[in-house]
Amino acid sequence: MLRLLVFIFLFQFSLGGFAQMYSHKKKFGTQQNTVYFYWGYNRSIYTRSNIQFTSPDYNFTVLDVKASDRPVNKLATYFNPTKFTVPQFNVRVGWYYKHRWDFSLGYDHMKYVMDGDQTLYIEGYINGTTSSELSGIYNVNTGQIPIRQQDLHYENTNGLNYISFQLNNTAPLYKTNNRKFAVQRRFGGGFGPVVTQTGFTWDGVDHQSRFHLAGWGMSLNGGVRFDFFNRFFLMSNWTAGYISLPKNETIEYQDHYAKQQFVFGQWELVGGFLFYLRTKNACDSCPDW
Repeated sequence: MLRLLVFIFLFQFSLGGFAQMYSHKKKFGTQQNTVYFYWGYNRSIYTRSNIQFTSPDYNFTVLDVKASDRPVNKLATYFNPTKFTVPQFNVRVGWYYKHRWDFSLGYDHMKYVMDGDQTLYIEGYINGTTSSELSGIYNVNTGQIPIRQQDLHYENTNGLNYISFQLNNTAPLYKTNNRKFAVQRRFGGGFGPVVTQTGFTWDGVDHQSRFHLAGWGMSLNGGVRFDFFNRFFLMSNWTAGYISLPKNETIEYQDHYAKQQFVFGQWELVGGFLFYLRTKNACDSCPDW
């Protein structure tokens, strides 16, 4: 009888230990030492802003400029391996350094395009020795000036590249009992440099600057992530941020610059993968399907 009781006790103990060990194998997309990678595409909007243009021949500010993004409308471009980086895209890699909290580094490729043929106020001067149709001295009392796209146009389509370091928190809103499907909410913030290549049309001539560090940005973001089998996810994310470009080169090597600051909004739709670097029971490759 005593042997039977000892056997039952040891058997139940071993089952409990096995269940506890197995629970550690149950991977989940917010656990410590989870790494994620995602890629996707975005649409963006921008507030009106003042843009100051400076060079040896002019120093003027165009007030309350309207700008838009420039999406690619051909679906085939997104699946072409030689062109999939042409649209406005987002790429990011992150690491959960503790439960639900992750650090990440990402690259948001947005496109900023000054709307064509606007009628705007100008302050400053454009030297009369230039052949520009806009030559003159201006202030708000001069009234609004029609600005044709062939006389003045400014865009960052190669692009407005926000490279951000983020801190994010992720928590489940819903998950199935086996955790093979989960809905997670995310929020966080980031900051980092902005790299641009600027297209600038001045007096009928198109110019392209080099890629260069033009300023910095900071942002807040939030979204909803849908996890599948603890390995894959789709995420819809919204970002609001501020960008400052204190010295954005417009004509390469010729001391022509633009200065501006604005607020942006961005919506991105991305897909990604989850990787597990280390689990509590050191079974990195244990399946959980």
